[in-house]
Amino acid sequence: MKKITLLAALFVGAVSFAQVAGTSFEEPALFPGQYTDTGDPNTAHDLINNTDEPLVDYTSTGGELGYNATYAPYDTPDVGLTDGDFVGVTDFAPTGSDPYTDGDQGYQISDVDGNYTLTFDAVDLTGVATPAISLDYFISETGYEGDGTSNESGSDRLRIYVRDLTNSTEIDILNTEGNDINDLGIEGSWITGNAVLTSNTNVQLVIEARTNASAEAFFFDNIIFSGTLGTNAQSESQFAVYPNPTSKGYVNITSKVAGAKSVSIFDVLGKQVVKTTLIGDRLDISKLNSGVYIVKIEQGKTSTTKKLVVK
Repeated sequence: MKKITLLAALFVGAVSFAQVAGTSFEEPALFPGQYTDTGDPNTAHDLINNTDEPLVDYTSTGGELGYNATYAPYDTPDVGLTDGDFVGVTDFAPTGSDPYTDGDQGYQISDVDGNYTLTFDAVDLTGVATPAISLDYFISETGYEGDGTSNESGSDRLRIYVRDLTNSTEIDILNTEGNDINDLGIEGSWITGNAVLTSNTNVQLVIEARTNASAEAFFFDNIIFSGTLGTNAQSESQFAVYPNPTSKGYVNITSKVAGAKSVSIFDVLGKQVVKTTLIGDRLDISKLNSGVYIVKIEQGKTSTTKKLVVK
């Protein structure tokens, strides 16, 4: 089952334990085969999606995170990805007994003959307490070379880290540089990496890989930014949502403070189904199916989340 990728649905009092953002690479279209870079392997450049080839980039449509891939050559450039290689979104699992950890698709990087960087959309952790990130990675068993410290062929490396854009810092989840990957005991099975993040920051996940053989393959899946969406007593009492449960096709959202309110409603899978600016109090929800929803209300610097039941 695909993970929730926006706002989860477990409430305890006025606290929502949430998956803030993420991806399992299930939304992008799937194209089998190899990806061939049409750029110059001697210079650093963005990688672009090619017709009927595995997608290396993805623009988010509001669900899973988007990401952008770039290539940079060795100090002594090689062919890069111009010879056709297995990179991008794929349903090719690392081994027959090791399927992807969430869904049927993941992301593969192999035989880059240079440096491959995958940068994900920034995630806003404003108002998120105890934020963290987790992701699953699989490093194929083979004979890796070098210790990753030189930008040359035969100096394999994998680095997975979070870039804190607010504080201009980087938080490593995995960094093999300075080691032969074969010596780290991290090959041949799915591993969950994680890191603790800082509240009220903007962050983004970055994956950097350097390999020069098709057997030197890295796979990724089930990326989750999570945390606790808390509401203090003041923000909790400022807003009211009624009738709740409702079967009337509308709901009233009131505030003790005058002014417009930004309202977003998410279903239990984290999909945003309503986003509007509410000038008055009544919101038309006649198009919503029966079920449980999460309502996020923002007004000025105050925000809260509430559960809504539609009958």
